[in-house]
Amino acid sequence: MSESRPAQRNSSRIVVIAAVALLIVIAIAGIVLAGRAEAPAAAASPAGAAAPVASTQPDASGPTSGANEVVFAPGSDKLPTQSSESIARFSEGARGLGGTVRMTARYLTGAQKAKDLELAKARTSAVRHALQSNGVKPEQMQVELVEMPAGGLSDKDAHRVELALR
Repeated sequence: MSESRPAQRNSSRIVVIAAVALLIVIAIAGIVLAGRAEAPAAAASPAGAAAPVASTQPDASGPTSGANEVVFAPGSDKLPTQSSESIARFSEGARGLGGTVRMTARYLTGAQKAKDLELAKARTSAVRHALQSNGVKPEQMQVELVEMPAGGLSDKDAHRVELALR
């Protein structure tokens, strides 16, 4: 004769699965929010140090450069004239706060992938030289080139270099 016992729930297994699910949700939320957040080092800046955020007024004759970005003309790696003020202000903040300046440029995959990659490299190089001429040390700079699927970028995003202080 066999004795029948009621089925026991493994509560520790349920707790572990719930904890893993919670960690996954937190990680996804962190990734999404990190893409939207400004440089966190600006909040920890010492008094008197300039924040690395600058903006310029749009120039109707060409691309605009805003806070922490440089927007290039399509097909060009020449720095827009209106970007010099924003780069100078960003450089001042970067020198005051220290840390690493990350330059991010995106390029599309597809038929012109090699050409777009070279253009992204040339644009980050132009921004790098402008930052260096404004006193940012080369060892403080980091370049990130991000490959995007064809059709995955707006016109503005395809022609800009983002600046972030980490």
